[in-house]
Amino acid sequence: MAGKLAVSIAISALLSFLAWILLQLNHFLGVLLFISAVIIPPAVFRDYYSKRPLQLAPFLIISLVLMAILTPPPVTSPNVEFGLYFATGCWEKGGDTWPLRGGELTYSCNGTVAYSTIHVSGAAWKSSRVRLPLLGRSVTLYEPRGKANNAYREATERVESGGYLRLVENYVTDSDIIGDALFVKGEECIYLAETRILGGGIAVISARGPCRGVKGFALRWHDDYLWNASEPPTFVRYRFNWSTEDGIGVGRFLPSDWPGEWVKNTYKAIEIELKGTGYVKRMERKSGDCRWSLWTRGGESIYVSLREKEIIVLRGKIEDVGRTAKELLCGLKNGREARGPAPEEVLNAVIGELNGSFVMKSSREPTLWALAGKEFLTSVGEKNVSVTLLVYGIRGQCDYARYLLDTSDGRTTSICLERGGYFVAVAVKGSVEDTSFVLSSTARPKGS
Repeated sequence: MAGKLAVSIAISALLSFLAWILLQLNHFLGVLLFISAVIIPPAVFRDYYSKRPLQLAPFLIISLVLMAILTPPPVTSPNVEFGLYFATGCWEKGGDTWPLRGGELTYSCNGTVAYSTIHVSGAAWKSSRVRLPLLGRSVTLYEPRGKANNAYREATERVESGGYLRLVENYVTDSDIIGDALFVKGEECIYLAETRILGGGIAVISARGPCRGVKGFALRWHDDYLWNASEPPTFVRYRFNWSTEDGIGVGRFLPSDWPGEWVKNTYKAIEIELKGTGYVKRMERKSGDCRWSLWTRGGESIYVSLREKEIIVLRGKIEDVGRTAKELLCGLKNGREARGPAPEEVLNAVIGELNGSFVMKSSREPTLWALAGKEFLTSVGEKNVSVTLLVYGIRGQCDYARYLLDTSDGRTTSICLERGGYFVAVAVKGSVEDTSFVLSSTARPKGS
């Protein structure tokens, strides 16, 4: 018979679990379900409790304790109001939101970007999200994707009916952006984007004004910490202990008080930075007690190894580094070749792709820093269009280059292509029609 008490408590716990979820969606119904969690089990086993009324006391005590234990952790994430502010930079509700309409929450404001004053607006719809009791993990029950899709489509139609020409789609490469496009009319641009925002929701945002400022607004999220670096910044940031042995630079980093996961992340960061500074990975071992990789750039080489919590770096001439690495504990054991293309090879491959659609005539060296780059003139109809290609090791570098290019004069428009593990900024300067034609052909080169 004691089993009925346990079953009663289990039913109450299950109802309490569901009540915590329902409480986040509807406060009144959630409270009713909490009340039901202590009423329904005794009602189901009324014969048992009518004969043993004293068992109601442990049932109620344990049920109430379980209700408290199942309480979801407090909310720590920002709300959708902050999410829309983060996406637009606006706190002012309502106002002039053209070309947007609708939305459970709307913001609009004027702002200054890239020395230009633009008008920004946003409309947001909240997702229905709940935190699971005890676990605290958020689960999305409903995402207003349909409402946002319709709002984005209707805003696009209003912009195009206003005489704006679509210059390029997928202008910004961000995982939260569902879809975006850049439109131009004369010297004015409009940027539209449908994006997920902090706080659990979807927003459609718009920026309009001088092209220089609108492009700067769209490309404002970029990472420039590795810009124009010749060596991995981590070597300096974490103060590697450097010495010289037989003409080889040897760096050691042993953070004994760090968690092992932090040290692994530092090793991964070094590999990312090596690629971002133009080194090409030649060999590696990715798992086991020893992880190591061998990189080259020109006649120089860098070897990086991770064993337990110690990172060892060798740098110098290729043959010297290879010989010294073999003498280390991790050495070059159990490795595999990781022959990737060099930045120059990626550049030549993209030039080959474009030569299938245009005649590319080299004009001059690019003014922006890059691992590899060229500037060309190509003919579209009877007009000359300037095309700049810049190769980078990480997306953040490509995004920063695009920001500098697109905000320099407002007449340059760029996209970022991923080729051979590298990122290629393709910047085009010309009329709206010609630029759009070149960029669309670049994204889908002939024969691809």
